Amino acid sequence: MPKIKIAAVTLNTTPLDFLGNYESIVQAIGSPEAKNADCILFPELSISGYGCEDAFYKPYVWNRSEEILQKLKAVSPNQIILVGLPVFVGSFLYNCMALLWGGKVVAIIPKLNLANTGVHYERRWFHSESEFLNRTISFASEEVPFGHFIFQADQWNFGVEICEDSWSVSKPSSFYSSQGIDVLFSPGASHFAIGKQNLRRQIFTESSRNQCNLQVFTNLTGNESGRIIFEGGAIFTSLGNLVKEGPRLSFSPFQITSYTFDPLEIRAAKARSFRESKPKISREEIPKIQLKTIYHLEEKQSNRFSLLDRRKELGQEDTENSGNLSSYEEFTKAVCLGLFDYLKKSKTKGFTLSLSGGADSATCALLVSAMKEIAKRENGDSIFTILGIEETNLLVTIYQKTVNNSDLTETIAESLAKELGCLFYTISIDEAVETSIKLIESVIGKTLNWKEHDLPLQNIQARVRSPLVWLLANLNGHLLLSTGNRSEAAVGYTTMDGDSSGSIAPLAGVSKEFLLEFLDDIQKGNNRFISPKDSIQTLRNTKPTAELKPLSESQEDEKDLMPYPILQSIEKKLVFLALDDLDCLERLKQEFPWENTDILLGYLKKFKKLFAISQWKRERLPPSFHLDDYGLDPKSSYRFPILSKEN
Repeated sequence: MPKIKIAAVTLNTTPLDFLGNYESIVQAIGSPEAKNADCILFPELSISGYGCEDAFYKPYVWNRSEEILQKLKAVSPNQIILVGLPVFVGSFLYNCMALLWGGKVVAIIPKLNLANTGVHYERRWFHSESEFLNRTISFASEEVPFGHFIFQADQWNFGVEICEDSWSVSKPSSFYSSQGIDVLFSPGASHFAIGKQNLRRQIFTESSRNQCNLQVFTNLTGNESGRIIFEGGAIFTSLGNLVKEGPRLSFSPFQITSYTFDPLEIRAAKARSFRESKPKISREEIPKIQLKTIYHLEEKQSNRFSLLDRRKELGQEDTENSGNLSSYEEFTKAVCLGLFDYLKKSKTKGFTLSLSGGADSATCALLVSAMKEIAKRENGDSIFTILGIEETNLLVTIYQKTVNNSDLTETIAESLAKELGCLFYTISIDEAVETSIKLIESVIGKTLNWKEHDLPLQNIQARVRSPLVWLLANLNGHLLLSTGNRSEAAVGYTTMDGDSSGSIAPLAGVSKEFLLEFLDDIQKGNNRFISPKDSIQTLRNTKPTAELKPLSESQEDEKDLMPYPILQSIEKKLVFLALDDLDCLERLKQEFPWENTDILLGYLKKFKKLFAISQWKRERLPPSFHLDDYGLDPKSSYRFPILSKEN
């Protein structure tokens, strides 16, 4: 029996870019890595893009997807191709995979379990059945089977389950397996979160062991629609072993990971494992679709492999993309990829940043700089020229000082800009702040002072900075980076229309505690994408401060709020774990035994109040990336009432 080669494509799609997505799919099919494969697997909703949101309601989206599928039918008729798209049937819209072979649409497979937690809202747009389907529909000028099937090729059999189906307790594959599939395909649109790839490896490895088969997962990649980052990372697991894993967080339009297997090895394993005389199958026999003759290219059967090709075929290469990234490196590359795609897909010329000398703005600058280097390494030195972007103008920074800023933070900001080789400006805004204050004093008939008007006098400084940095960004045709993190978003520690201003908030998906640890990890030399910086070392020897109060008051963020580790712990317990106050307090006492119980209770009450009254701020923050187990973005992660009893 000849061996079967499968190519799993991780694809960077753009919602509603039907032609662009089609061209990427065709290029992947025609690439050397996929050219001699028996089957090519693409991710979920790869024709339309996953993040179409309420545009899924538009018939235009389904019709264009069908038109693109019509064009794809003839691209490579001698290969089995699986590609994702939305399909409207009867009165319902389904999230589907189409199987192409022999110049025809062989079948349409709908998703059974819809992802509807965290950043996913598939039940808003798609319908799902509670049982397997088997019917025929008119689609792409053909009468096409619509439902769930076992596909029988000449030498091997396979089934398809889509993303969430593989994560569900009621996996369709658990029924396919006992009815004779050698391979399970799981095309996905599985969002990035730090450490999540480990869970995927575990799920597919264990499933392949239980089901005695080869399981193939492939994923979208890139910042598809603005908030969610997909990491690629195709996975092949066979009989309980991870046998191949593809590149993750790639800056390329697509990556292909291929694997060749012998179906007889799969069947021998089944013979050893499946020994019940009367297997208990709770469903009727799943219908089978014959694919009859598959054309095998002679090249595929040859042994003309170089040693490097053979190592790749066996999954033995060891690259930075192969999965051995630390959590801080995952964060680095995910945000860099998000920024790179944001730049390309928004067709802007770079980023402008208010560089304050603090940890958050420094992190933004480091990530933009790292993004530039990674993009050039993966796409060639001319990538920014191709995109029409001047490298010297890719990142523009400005330090806007007042009398409340220290010389040290200005020195840190200037030194970091010099180390990164980016443009840096410094201006004084005292006159603009004073003019604003005097204008208001003239109409209210009183003089503002720090004793009575502390918060307004702090905020006006941040608000005066905003139009100036926006002006600079507009002049450059840039996106403005907002530097806020999740901890600040949780408690509203930001000035609306001031430091919260921006086109995108790349750090809002992680806590301040994580960001400080991230900088420390860089300084230890552990991050392969960012080297240690003298300016960062100086920064980490200072206390985080907004520098909005007179210097004599020695303002510090943790004095205004609470220690960041405690803030993060409370946030996770109340928001992500959904604990009640008593349980939260008990766990805080165990986690921070050196803190007085009354002080911890005070921090807890303070957090709850600040969190409740700050929802209106979170509603107005710039779009952010989802990076962790949970987020606070009201659009994609966590919804909370603007007005509630807690206010």
